[in-house]
Amino acid sequence: MAKVTADGIITYAKSCHPNEGILILQGKHKQNTTFINGLVIPPFSTHGPFYSGFSGYELPFDLSYIGTVHSHPSGSTRPSLEDLHNYFGLISLIIGFPYEYDTISAFDRNGRKLQLEITP
Repeated sequence: MAKVTADGIITYAKSCHPNEGILILQGKHKQNTTFINGLVIPPFSTHGPFYSGFSGYELPFDLSYIGTVHSHPSGSTRPSLEDLHNYFGLISLIIGFPYEYDTISAFDRNGRKLQLEITP
């Protein structure tokens, strides 16, 4: 993931705190590697202290959507059962409070942690 994208995630999470924030990830998937290079604020998204979400029906069609990132104000970087039941795309990122580079984690659809590399 590009550092500028990680910076956007951190800024958005901090601006939503103490509520959860959610963003859609844009990028590409090639040869078992996912490249994240953009963020989209989902239209009509909802935010609260223990939830965030959006309706897929409100999204414009775009083949570059590859997953989501959402914040956990509690500090946890593990996906909840609710997170796994509402999985969108190929990858899910979670950023935990205090919202720094080292508090961003990546997961697959089954909740297995994936390697995440932030590049300059």
